[in-house]
Amino acid sequence: MDELKEMERTYRRLFGLGSLLLLTGFVLLIFRPIGNETSVVAGLIVFLLSFIPLDMARRTARKMAVVALRGK
Repeated sequence: MDELKEMERTYRRLFGLGSLLLLTGFVLLIFRPIGNETSVVAGLIVFLLSFIPLDMARRTARKMAVVALRGK
C-alpha cells in the first residue's frame, strides 16, 4: 500500500505540473503579455514542454493500475 501512496503522490505532482505548464502556455499564446512574437514563441515552447510531465503522469497511472490489479 505504501508503494501505491507514493505513486499517487508522484502522479498528482506530475499531473499538476503538466497542467500548470499547459495553462501557462495557453495564457502566453492567447493574451501575449510579453510582446507579440516573444509571447508566441515562449508559449509554444512552454506548451510543448508541458507534455513531458503529463506523459510521465500517464505512465505512473498505468503502473499504479498494474500494481493495484496484482494486489500488492
